[in-house]
Amino acid sequence: MWNLINMKLKNEEGSSTIEFLGILPFILIVIMIAWQLIVTVQAIVVTQSAANEAAKVYSITDNPVEAEQAARKIVNTGGSYLKFESATGLFDKDFTTTVNVNIDLVFIPKSIFSNHQAPSISYSSKASGKVIKNES
Repeated sequence: MWNLINMKLKNEEGSSTIEFLGILPFILIVIMIAWQLIVTVQAIVVTQSAANEAAKVYSITDNPVEAEQAARKIVNTGGSYLKFESATGLFDKDFTTTVNVNIDLVFIPKSIFSNHQAPSISYSSKASGKVIKNES
């Protein structure tokens, strides 16, 4: 009887499967964190591009509404997790524009919050320039 129990305890069949199932949640968490990191880096690049575009449009047109629309258009192409908030600082000949966005946390379900909005990270990006509009 003891021999049979010892043989069963020393038998390692299926132990790798049990070990894999034990580590699987940690692998999934690392993948989710890596995915959020990739999304955040892409959002930062898109936001800087929007700030550059707003600065370029404002320097040519001297029109803050048109510059904000250009920044909003760039941010809206970034994905559904990226929300445009504002573009500020477009009122002077020498200007520094700031584009503000919210980056949603993509793996937190909205349904667990009472207002059905996922938590987000606020991010701002700046670009400077001068108005070069032709006055003729």
